[in-house]
Amino acid sequence: MNEGSPHLPERNDDQRDCVQRYEAMLHSNGHYFFDVEEFELIIEHYLEQNDLRRAQEVLDYARQQHPGSIDLLFSEANILIGQGKLNKALEVLDAIGKLEPFNDEVHLMKAGIHSQLRNYRRAIEHYKRALDLAEEGLDDIHLDLAFEYENVEAFDLAIDSLKKALEINPENEAVLYELAYCFDLMETHQAAVAYFKEFTNDHPYSFVAWYNLGNALARMERLEESNEALDLCIVIEERFTSAYFSKARNLLVMGRYAEAIACYEETLPHDGPQAVTFSYIGECYEKMERFEQALIHYDQAIALDPNWVDAWVGRGVVKDMQGRGAEAVKDLENATRIAPENGDAWYYMGSVLARLGRNEEAFAAFERLHQLEPESLDGWLDHADLLLQLKGPEAALRKLKESEQVHKLNPRYRYRLVSYLLRAGREQQALLELEEALMADHASHVLLLEHMPEAAAMPQIIHLLDLYRK
Repeated sequence: MNEGSPHLPERNDDQRDCVQRYEAMLHSNGHYFFDVEEFELIIEHYLEQNDLRRAQEVLDYARQQHPGSIDLLFSEANILIGQGKLNKALEVLDAIGKLEPFNDEVHLMKAGIHSQLRNYRRAIEHYKRALDLAEEGLDDIHLDLAFEYENVEAFDLAIDSLKKALEINPENEAVLYELAYCFDLMETHQAAVAYFKEFTNDHPYSFVAWYNLGNALARMERLEESNEALDLCIVIEERFTSAYFSKARNLLVMGRYAEAIACYEETLPHDGPQAVTFSYIGECYEKMERFEQALIHYDQAIALDPNWVDAWVGRGVVKDMQGRGAEAVKDLENATRIAPENGDAWYYMGSVLARLGRNEEAFAAFERLHQLEPESLDGWLDHADLLLQLKGPEAALRKLKESEQVHKLNPRYRYRLVSYLLRAGREQQALLELEEALMADHASHVLLLEHMPEAAAMPQIIHLLDLYRK
């Protein structure tokens, strides 16, 4: 493995010289001598260029000069991998393994092939064998092993492997990022905070670890602590703009919009103007109800990238808030054309069309949203409410019930169901559903009263609210 080697620039020079000599030889129809390592460099060059035919020609010529070279067998295996002949490559590696049973590179290459073949458990076996044999690059092997554990959804084992990699090389940033990803995937945010706190105690100048700690704290809604960690990340590496974005997002959630804007603007000297940056600033101005400033920044995002869908959605939302519904629809149509699978675009499209009284189009937009993102409860609730308004509570109930499988345990679903049942005159069923909702989450009963204020005057509703308050 040559990645990260201090000799890499020198090696690149050697490779360029070898390729030039080889191509000069072909031009002159001569016969030059190259040692095995030089042939490997030339073959590697053509593989990087995806010129498999030329790579094979070099290998054939190399074998004339160095018959029986094991190193050239590795080159053959790499060419076969490039050609997609994975099982033949495995046969070549088997042959090398018989000649050199303690060669870790054999197992690394076999692991990579088995991973491509989606035989992840075999890949894991070979990475483990490589760890037993290898003397260097062990942190990277642990990282590759972690990827295979992720492929079989053994995330706890992936985390163990990544921690071992960091014990070997705490400066391996790729491992730090992957570890944060695994913690996040498992939603073990407390464990992530504990680990990265300890890691930053031992390695206080690891800006990636501070960044990971900040993000893990944010996911636990410990936003002030998150910002402190992100500030330390920025002090160590002021050009690391991902930390600015994470901090700005925290500030946005905290309602500190002006500070969020200032934080986003701090990325501009490092990253230059970016569509994503202006789009986020536009979102902050939107939250501040400074709609013209929001539109200016969404327009700047679109000028930088006409296909930046979030800016088109933002424009549509702002224009709808300004009462410019027809213009909002045009922006949202642009968003759905650019990104037909963007759930936000279809949600807002349905909402705006409903407000404009274009009900059939609104229904179609909501249906598209349900196909794309059945987990979007807002879409189901708004769709059902539109049906309630136009066709009555039974139609609303039928639509809401379509989302039952995904949302039946969500308090918003439960209390909306109670509201529709009461409106439909199904009082007994409504009371049973209300009891279940109150047992699961009493505090959220305000959702029912907000949607159906008259429920607060119904004696049986009042009785259940008091009963389950205890």
